[in-house]
Amino acid sequence: MKFLGKLPGPESWLRFIVYHPWQILFSISLITLFFGIQAPKLRFETSIYDLTIQDLPKTIEYHTFKKDFGCEEIILIVARTRDVFLPETFAQIENLADQLAQVQGVRRVISLPGIRKAMDITEKWDLEGFRQILRPITLFERNILSADGKTSVISLILDDVREKDRVIDATERILKDRQGFVTLYQIGMPIVSKALAEFTERDFLRLPLITFSIILFMLFLFFRNVRGVLIPSGSVLIALTWTFGLMSLTGTPLSLLTMIVPIFLIAVGTAYCMYLFPQYAHAAKTADTAKEAALNTFSRIGFPTALAVFTTTIGLGSLLINKISEIRSFALFSCFGILSMLIIMLTLLPAITGLLPLPNKTRGGQGQNRAGLLDRLLDAIIHINLHHQKITLPVIAAIGVVGIMGLLRIEVETNPVDFFKDNTPVATHFSDICQDMAGSFPINVVIESPEGGYFEDPGHLQAIDQLQQFLSSLNGVDKTISFTDYLKLINYATNQYKEEFYTLPEEAFEVRMLVNSFKTMLGRDMLARFMDGDFSKTNILLRTHLSSSKDFLAIQTQIEEHLRQHFPGSFSFQVTGIGIVVSHSSQLITEGQVKSLG
Repeated sequence: MKFLGKLPGPESWLRFIVYHPWQILFSISLITLFFGIQAPKLRFETSIYDLTIQDLPKTIEYHTFKKDFGCEEIILIVARTRDVFLPETFAQIENLADQLAQVQGVRRVISLPGIRKAMDITEKWDLEGFRQILRPITLFERNILSADGKTSVISLILDDVREKDRVIDATERILKDRQGFVTLYQIGMPIVSKALAEFTERDFLRLPLITFSIILFMLFLFFRNVRGVLIPSGSVLIALTWTFGLMSLTGTPLSLLTMIVPIFLIAVGTAYCMYLFPQYAHAAKTADTAKEAALNTFSRIGFPTALAVFTTTIGLGSLLINKISEIRSFALFSCFGILSMLIIMLTLLPAITGLLPLPNKTRGGQGQNRAGLLDRLLDAIIHINLHHQKITLPVIAAIGVVGIMGLLRIEVETNPVDFFKDNTPVATHFSDICQDMAGSFPINVVIESPEGGYFEDPGHLQAIDQLQQFLSSLNGVDKTISFTDYLKLINYATNQYKEEFYTLPEEAFEVRMLVNSFKTMLGRDMLARFMDGDFSKTNILLRTHLSSSKDFLAIQTQIEEHLRQHFPGSFSFQVTGIGIVVSHSSQLITEGQVKSLG
């Protein structure tokens, strides 16, 4: 027991732990039980919206936009048929649209049969006549109907994006039993977000188990005894229980980023436990009792283990300055998990090793051969490092240069569609809709004049029409929709569907008359999606097949440069949408990572 005189300052707590193991085990068990009771209450809450920074100016703009013009999140129901205008097919689409309109959370349904009802007040049109009336209406091209008449899209306008899961599930049940369509599916940003949540939740229930199983197998291969398997795995399980329990107590859900915590803790926690075994094996050779071996072991590894944990915690803690709440949550609970591991290693493990009998002091046969192979491998690496620096140092330097060159080529990119494999329904549907119809990811361009009634002037409406021509020419934009498109439609409808009247009015009084007809035929809520009450702020919807943050940022820059040139002075404008918000958040995440590293 002479070595006890050399123990560092914390020998009192270590001696207490080793000589009072049952008190420690009881205390750890109570804490674990407390957190374990809370853990089943943990909930999942995962979506693409987790990647947005709430206090980002672009996020605030987006929320303001939704207050002014309503939720711009849309779900598109794509129906491919042999011919949309066949009576039986058209009737099925009509029945489908009527059912979808009853789904709670859907504010409005825009469909071809619904348009026919609004336009054909006398109900005298046959389907072929309706097809001919639709021919000049560019508003519906690639928006409601494909050019070949074989694909139609039903648009679901949501009351609130928070209702998306309920709407998607109800819609899927309605679509499931439908027959007579070549293909029938739903797509849109809410669908991508929900699919991402489902895949992430599925991975959470699977990947930690796979990781844990692999580590158990490796531990068994290396140690070939129960002690070498149960001590690291048991410690990690306790730390996970504490972490999940705290998340449940604080009401923090498992999200897209916090789901990484268990994988991280399993890997890092097991590695920390590995510090124990070499020192314990060395101490056990000379110790007379298990308690003596435990005291010797933990008096030596306590400080380096604590130092390793604290440096890891500092690294993770630096993520707390990130502006995305989900990243901060990941950092917070990872730090808690790592510190829990430290507590377990410096309390539970000394108590357990002091209770367990000493291992055999001789190792024979296969174990000795395994150790010999590992020793020879390590000796070879050390020999190369010490005696062949002229080779190793240039090789390391070259690898470093290649790494630096690679760092300079890193691009910031968030592409939610690329999160999925190419053969998943979400990825195939996202690509499929763009073949004949406009894409499913929206961008909104909002222009505001300080002058009330500005957009009741026919000349100013022409400027919007010209702006749409520019927007339609941008790479990735499949369709633009604005107040002027609907005004052309109303003008066309109120003039007996003569093709020459599918145009904007030329006089201000005509605009006011058509606006009144707009409200009557399509409803005030449809008008409110594209124009505010005093006609000073208008919204142009862009349907795109863009999904890359780099593409969203590029198109935003192009649009804003054009707007600055053509709407100078007192005009204000915004280019917004969830894709724009996620793209800016992604960029800021990268900046935060650089700061964290610094």
